[in-house]
Amino acid sequence: MLIDDEQTGLQLRKLVLESSGFKVLVATAPDEAMRLFRLHDIDIVVTDHLLGRTTAAGLAAAMKQFKPHVPIVSLSGTTNIDEALRYADRFVGKAEGPETLITTLDEILAQKSEQLRPVLVAQEPLVTTDITTVQALLAAIVEDSADAILSKTLDGIITSWNHAAELMYGYTPEEMIGRSVTTLLPPDRPEEVTHILSRLKRGERIFHYETARMTKSGQKLDVALTISPIRNGEGHLVGASTIARDITGQKQAEEALRKAEKLALAGRMAATVAHEINNPLEAIGNVLYLLRNVVELNQEARKYVEAAQEELKRVSEITKLTLGMQRSAGDRRESIPVTKLLDNVLTLYERKAKTLAIKVERKYQFDGTLTGSPGELRQVFSNLIVNAMDALASNGSKLVVSVRPCRRWDTGEQGICISVADNGPGIPPQNRSQLFQAFYTTKGDQGTGIGLWVSRAMIKQHGGTLRLRTSVRPGRSGTCFSVFLPTGSLVQKREAA
Repeated sequence: MLIDDEQTGLQLRKLVLESSGFKVLVATAPDEAMRLFRLHDIDIVVTDHLLGRTTAAGLAAAMKQFKPHVPIVSLSGTTNIDEALRYADRFVGKAEGPETLITTLDEILAQKSEQLRPVLVAQEPLVTTDITTVQALLAAIVEDSADAILSKTLDGIITSWNHAAELMYGYTPEEMIGRSVTTLLPPDRPEEVTHILSRLKRGERIFHYETARMTKSGQKLDVALTISPIRNGEGHLVGASTIARDITGQKQAEEALRKAEKLALAGRMAATVAHEINNPLEAIGNVLYLLRNVVELNQEARKYVEAAQEELKRVSEITKLTLGMQRSAGDRRESIPVTKLLDNVLTLYERKAKTLAIKVERKYQFDGTLTGSPGELRQVFSNLIVNAMDALASNGSKLVVSVRPCRRWDTGEQGICISVADNGPGIPPQNRSQLFQAFYTTKGDQGTGIGLWVSRAMIKQHGGTLRLRTSVRPGRSGTCFSVFLPTGSLVQKREAA
């Protein structure tokens, strides 16, 4: 018998086995598989490891209880052998091909002795129901569910606790059975369980109720709860079952998306403002030109006019860069002077650097152009420079931006290395492995958690890499992000004849 919830793969597998002389029954769901298993004299069961949201472990346990002599083969493209062999007699990877599956089945059949085969006893599966088997199947399915499932009395005392609940909340069944479900409540929701139990006592069912729960380690999780009344054989209400799904990642993604949308809107508004102020800037520039070159001014007044012109140039440059950030956000590739791009980004944050008393050093050992998307690369280096300045706001005073020819650390490929380094506090070890994950941020509400994640993806699209070096040692602390870009993306600047 073949079991798989994916119809196309199931039918192709059936055709392959039938062409090799096997008689095949198929099932796409655990209840259907159990019905066929009870009805027919099955020699071997071949089941996909994943059946919907659960693994085949629960179904296999029920089958073994009913017919322990029938071998079960786990078939999977994702799981490992150790996990599958907890419930199966043999394991075959989908990538091994149909020949391996056929060979495995032939070996199992060859090993089965005719003397060990049980004599079939007439059964009446169509008119009787084995309650013990059904209960065992249901219990196994609950235990193997990917969602946390628990039951409790009407007073909130936990009476069952499945494996997924242990993984989600960190408590073992021995720790939780007999305790109140209020153990999982965060401090800011003291009356929530009382409210839920009062609704259950009225016979209500609560579907997809989004709230928060606390793990054993103190971590706060966003969860979606489905809570249903439990009735005994006489129909009396005796308790409730809860199915909990961890939606923390989903909530983080939604919040990051909202922040990203706000940032995108702010960017569009900034570009619009930059565009609109160009006309008055031009007028002011013309007035200052006339004052300097037409009107008779004393030396002190002329100095003031020249200072105003210099400041006006800075404002004009900032508006150009702001418009460039917005207009170059696409995937268009063009030749970009590397050092000029970095200087432009540093100009945008010049005022912030002065406010934080940050000394900015430029160490440029490459004078050439880079072929790429100016908007994407400007976004990458803006993100790295802002992160460095944010780190220096708490400790440190030096920011170094360097460009040099180099070779890729793992392949030896020729290219350039662009580094943004600071002598700030460094990144603690517990945060380093998560820095490039989507929606992870150490800045609280000030960060979206997508800057480094997006930056690494953009550099990868340019054929490069983004690496981190950091230290928290006193007197030697700091962080350095290094971007490698291959020579294939570069055009060296020709020396003047």
